[in-house]
Amino acid sequence: MASPARPNAKRIAAALPPIELLTDDLLAEILLRLPILADIGRATASCAAFCRVAAGRAFLRRLRSVHPAPLLGLLRLVSIQPAEPPHSSAPYARAFAGAADLSFSFLPSPGPWLPVDARDGRVLLIKRVVLRRHALAVCDPLSRRYTLLPQIPGDRFSKIRSGIKPFLVPANDEEAETSFRVVCATSDAAEQMVAFIFSSTTGQWSSLAIGADAQPARKMTGPRGYAYSCLYWKVDGTDSLIVFNTRSMEFSLVHIPFSQHQQQQDLVIVEAGGGRLGMFTLDNSIISAVSQLVYAIREIDEDGSSRWRIERRVRLPSQNFFSFEDATDRYLLLRGTPWNLGLGSNMDDVETGYFSFELESMQIEKLYTIRFRDDIPNVKLFAGFPPSLCLPGI
Repeated sequence: MASPARPNAKRIAAALPPIELLTDDLLAEILLRLPILADIGRATASCAAFCRVAAGRAFLRRLRSVHPAPLLGLLRLVSIQPAEPPHSSAPYARAFAGAADLSFSFLPSPGPWLPVDARDGRVLLIKRVVLRRHALAVCDPLSRRYTLLPQIPGDRFSKIRSGIKPFLVPANDEEAETSFRVVCATSDAAEQMVAFIFSSTTGQWSSLAIGADAQPARKMTGPRGYAYSCLYWKVDGTDSLIVFNTRSMEFSLVHIPFSQHQQQQDLVIVEAGGGRLGMFTLDNSIISAVSQLVYAIREIDEDGSSRWRIERRVRLPSQNFFSFEDATDRYLLLRGTPWNLGLGSNMDDVETGYFSFELESMQIEKLYTIRFRDDIPNVKLFAGFPPSLCLPGI
């Protein structure tokens, strides 16, 4: 009896739909080569196989490196203010505003929720409850999902004497897309720095021990910088920086020799490539009404000593006095007020401009404009479309 004919591979391939001939790796490569994010969105919406590949953690990490998250606006007062035209991110911001809840009305009430930080498309909010107790929440304004954080437990927190400074920690590559961490730094009755960490994975707070060598002698000032998985704050009037390592979850105090001028001004630490630290400072000239961003790179000499070498000066829009407001791994947020503020001008006509400065291209754009009388401090950048805080249901 003759054995049955073996199936021909070419015939099998011809019988399969073309999409089934593509492996997930090939599909990922095709999607990553699409020129804009909108094209990727349309492709994934049209095909279940595309959607499955695009939802994978490995693909999302590669996607963020090829298509960095757009800058969408500012956290201001109790809402997100979208980027205004002619900023290059205005089209993304307009689409985001049409789909998201920018005023966080889906959060439990009563009382206002104040946005205090944003990262990876998520927003951290705080609400005063009673006395020094606060409620904290992390939300996704696009999906309108949120997580209410439990109260920080323990006797040590009851001895806190100053306001807490909560911030979101950048996610590691090893963490799930939907996970996040919140750190609350403050000081106790003995003026010692203490910190508490919330993990969405465990749903619990843990206390972070901070050694005596990491205690700042003065107030931390200016926006935090970010470089190589570490957050940096300058200690006011000194040559010291408070460093928080987001991988080891440890605070440390480092001393970097600044000039006397740098010790007295705000600065932002960034990545300079090759493991080196970069630093931005501001040079405002009241006489000429000209401001510059000064970019310097830290160099280590053979004897181990360090110095800052000025790499570049970037001229900022004229007739403004600039200050740092916020910083991320891709952008600086600058606040520009008229150089002649208060010199006989009508305060109702005076405007404050918020400018984004992209670190890679070193391009500055006006992001948002507001009347000076309506301006408030502690404005933060909001960038990126977030992964939802929980898996969607059917």
